[in-house]
Amino acid sequence: MRVVGFAAGVCAVVALAGCSTAVDGQPEASGAPLTKEQLFDPCAVSDSVLQAAGADPATKDDNPFSSPRADWKGCGWRAGDFFIDLFSTTYTMDKFRENRLLHDFQDVTIEGRKGVQYLIGEATPPEECGLAFESSQGTITLQSSKASSSKSTKDPCAVVNSAAPHFVAILPK
Repeated sequence: MRVVGFAAGVCAVVALAGCSTAVDGQPEASGAPLTKEQLFDPCAVSDSVLQAAGADPATKDDNPFSSPRADWKGCGWRAGDFFIDLFSTTYTMDKFRENRLLHDFQDVTIEGRKGVQYLIGEATPPEECGLAFESSQGTITLQSSKASSSKSTKDPCAVVNSAAPHFVAILPK
């Protein structure tokens, strides 16, 4: 069952999307306004990248939001006791840092690519962790969330950081 871990991750994405509050101005990424059509397509990741990252291509979820989001694209896959989700958005890194559901931000460099690691939600120990990277095709996030049926004690940040090098190699600059 995906419900517990996935719910907090989607709530974090929904909170960033501003579904419950109005946000003045147009969302921007990398300093230039983008449309949803200009965003990186997370569902275009090859099976070989997914398998190398430990995700099962056959478990692809190309509708992780359950309903369309104006400023987001996303796809997710099962990876053992975890889910790996890849999103792109028109929202900036500053918007991520403002989101109250995201915390414990740390600068990271993965395969030479600078990004930010963060925890999602308030579970202790954490059940979800994400990485965000700026790109010419929006801010791209890679998240891991523990399946609700999982008894794993593995750190979700270890899961996402293990998968990240495989994804980073195919992300737009």
